[in-house]
Amino acid sequence: MGGAVLVTGGSKRIGREISLKLSKAGFSVGIHYNSSGDAASKLSKEIEEMGGEACTLHCDLKDAESARSLIGEMSDSLGPPVGLVNNASLFKLDRIEDISQENWNSHMEVNVLSPLVMISELSKSPTVANPWIVNILDFKIESPNADYLSYTASRFAMHGLTSSLAIDLAPEIRVNAVAPGHILTSDILGKNALEAAQSKSLLGYGATSEEIAEAVLFLATSKSITGQTIFVDSGERMNQRRRDPALEGVDGS
Repeated sequence: MGGAVLVTGGSKRIGREISLKLSKAGFSVGIHYNSSGDAASKLSKEIEEMGGEACTLHCDLKDAESARSLIGEMSDSLGPPVGLVNNASLFKLDRIEDISQENWNSHMEVNVLSPLVMISELSKSPTVANPWIVNILDFKIESPNADYLSYTASRFAMHGLTSSLAIDLAPEIRVNAVAPGHILTSDILGKNALEAAQSKSLLGYGATSEEIAEAVLFLATSKSITGQTIFVDSGERMNQRRRDPALEGVDGS
């Protein structure tokens, strides 16, 4: 096993776990970041101290033309690419009553167009054997509600494109996806709200970042799987919600 893998948003949270998991499996890792340069540098050093290879790559994915260069920059540092994990995403609240062109375009640029540009560049690059792509999506593609409308639409777009590109890029490149449930706290989702959301899953608990990374590695190394989306959500998608857990109870909902 080997070759270079680009992990977007690879320095923190779920992206960090993915970067570490792939490194431990023998891949060289290009750690993309936007504003988390210190974290990316620290992770790169950690990987190198464990005997792996890594480099850091800066890019604001709101500029898809800048994203176009990331595969080549990684190749210059780590050698021919074998994989791409589209993990980075923009996640900003909007609803139908306050939809705007600016917010819609920003989500589509970061969450759809930039990943597509990088996939295109990978498809044109000399690679090692059995290249692959894994898109990190969201359980919302099977359990949508009207909160985070532009974000949700961008996840639906990448879900459809995962299937379309699996057909278009076969047999040279495999394209799959992982759709997590609620995994971590955030600025708007506190510990109590996260635990409450996870407790309502079919299994009564939530998945972990490490389990997301394990699913990515499984798809990276499963040479007969393409066009698939694996849900790592403890069955949370089966619990249909009218509102996002971070916003339940807002405005009487």
